[in-house]
Amino acid sequence: MPYIALTEGEGGLATPDIMAGTDGWIRYRTPQLWDHYPYFDVLLARTKGAPSGRIDGSKLSPYRQFHCMDRLLCQGCGTQPAARNPDHPGEVLWVQAERRMNGEPTSATGRTDMPPSCARCALRRCPVLTALGRRLVWVRQAELYGVYADLFPPPKGHVVPEQLVPFHEKRVLSCAVATRLVRDVEQARPASRNVVAELAARQASSCRPCPGAGRA
Repeated sequence: MPYIALTEGEGGLATPDIMAGTDGWIRYRTPQLWDHYPYFDVLLARTKGAPSGRIDGSKLSPYRQFHCMDRLLCQGCGTQPAARNPDHPGEVLWVQAERRMNGEPTSATGRTDMPPSCARCALRRCPVLTALGRRLVWVRQAELYGVYADLFPPPKGHVVPEQLVPFHEKRVLSCAVATRLVRDVEQARPASRNVVAELAARQASSCRPCPGAGRA
């Protein structure tokens, strides 16, 4: 399971007592270091505990997901940069599900909350991708688009359930508690599994072992 997934010790996501700041943006009454990811104003959902124990693949860590998505780091291991196409270095490797949960096919382009992958982690087994199919694609353009977030509009009242909020909607972002960072994939084409496997072999021989490589 990927680095961006929560662990059992983190126990899911939480939104502690929230207040409006003097600048109009919401914040927690008891600020902590990881409430924001650097250079992003939006407030992040917190976890209920600390990282420990087995991976819980049902939810993602907001901070770790932001870290990998913003810096184009591998979602599987969290330490390696996403693989680059050796013939076109401007293209980054993404692993996508071929089908949705309802069986409908997915598109290689569009908005995604899943970060890219290094070559080794791209070829590893994942329960979700085993069921839905694994698509390897080279992506040339994937601009930061917005966040998935719960909304806490003033005055304090009914919480608006999670929705996608574009970055240009500053008024909505000011009352958002984000769970995931989203990119808009606009240029993608199939990646050869053989080429990715060759990159994975080079990666294995030229660097320390990938922390995610041993996890099923």
